Amino acid sequence: ASETASMPELGDAALADPVFDVEGIIFDLDGTLIDYEGVSHVALAAPLASRGKDYTWDLHARIVGTKPEDWSRIIVTSSELDMTFEAYRREYFEVIEGLYSSIEAWPGTLPLLSALKERGFPMAIATSSPRESFLKKMQIHPAILEAMDTFVTGDEVVHGKPAPDIFQEAAHRLGCDPKRCVVFEDSPLGIQGAQTAGCLTVALPDQRMPSNLPRFDALGATWTLQAISDFNVSHLNRVSRTGTPVSKP
Repeated sequence: ASETASMPELGDAALADPVFDVEGIIFDLDGTLIDYEGVSHVALAAPLASRGKDYTWDLHARIVGTKPEDWSRIIVTSSELDMTFEAYRREYFEVIEGLYSSIEAWPGTLPLLSALKERGFPMAIATSSPRESFLKKMQIHPAILEAMDTFVTGDEVVHGKPAPDIFQEAAHRLGCDPKRCVVFEDSPLGIQGAQTAGCLTVALPDQRMPSNLPRFDALGATWTLQAISDFNVSHLNRVSRTGTPVSKP
């Protein structure tokens, strides 16, 4: 999701939405809390560039939110690369390894997490990234991980986004009813999966991928914002969890 040039104060978004009873908050990570898509675009393009091919943002838009086994298949097949999906993933991870330290959190991320934490909302991350990659990112952004009550990584669920599995599991670990959870997502696949799980949704379209905008429009998220800092926490009324939280993994 792309930040705008002027960052409004938290809660300044002029929205007239009703107040929702909410038990917990679930965040995607890449592109939602951190600007991973820009860095990953460089790493995803590297295997193509070395073979004389271009990697476009339109192609990137197709793979946002997917698990490695899925995005590697889509990119290799669409680009007609003469390499296995596994070999492509291996080259990607070799490049991204040197780029982790350059991944920045969106300017609005920590203020929002702080505001939600102050109001007592339990929070989780539901990321398609494998656990090893997720933990490397969290070494760069420990404050994000510390704000979370739990997390679920892509290698912990059978079906990736747009299946609802990862959001259902995140809600379970929080001890929350999915229908009373809010999911923040920068991908149409993530919004679709969250809606299938019954969650309220905050769509954060990345302006570098305009081809995804019609998909967001068709999905009709509860909120569609230009930046995570635009979210107005006053639209949420915290209510008690219906289940028992699971210990942080």
